Amino acid sequence: HYYITNNLRMKFLLLLALCVGANNGYMLYLDAKAEECFYEELKPNQKAGLSFEVAEGGFLDVDVSLTDPSGSVIYAANQETEGRFRFSASMQGNYVFCFSNAMSTVTPKVLKFKMIVVQPREADSSDMSDEDKKIKGMIGDLRNQLREVKEEQDYMEIRDTAHGEINRNTNRRVVIWACFEFSLLLCMTIGQIYYIKRFFEVRRVI
Repeated sequence: HYYITNNLRMKFLLLLALCVGANNGYMLYLDAKAEECFYEELKPNQKAGLSFEVAEGGFLDVDVSLTDPSGSVIYAANQETEGRFRFSASMQGNYVFCFSNAMSTVTPKVLKFKMIVVQPREADSSDMSDEDKKIKGMIGDLRNQLREVKEEQDYMEIRDTAHGEINRNTNRRVVIWACFEFSLLLCMTIGQIYYIKRFFEVRRVI
């Protein structure tokens, strides 16, 4: 009994490790008037998703588009700071998602994005027992739940990185402005002291 239980546990862990979807996170430097496109090959009914957020540059906005192998636009958004969307492949081939900074004339953008591809579920083997099929079904449900949690965690990580960079930039600007104000007040104080001293100075004519 112990051997059977341990064996099922090992099958459970092995299948769980094989069912994890592929996650790819990237940082992208997008120059002014530039566009960068990426390709992902998908099979029919295979699920995928994309999450992104602009971390630095201008008004923190980019244009995003996703097209299928036939050239039809699945998703498009203009001047977005952040976003995420999911879709299911309607046909096999390369799906193209592009980030465009065409609206910016001089300001480059830095963004972070993650493409999430869910690996298709393998068909049940004919020699599998009912207990193994039941365990595999439970693993499939757990895999979907873990994938959703991982997607949410990755999205929150992207938001945390982007907003952390915004906070650091804001703090740096506040410090620079405070130093400028202090320097300006110090110069004005020294100038007023010097002017008042010269105003009350008595000059003797010999």
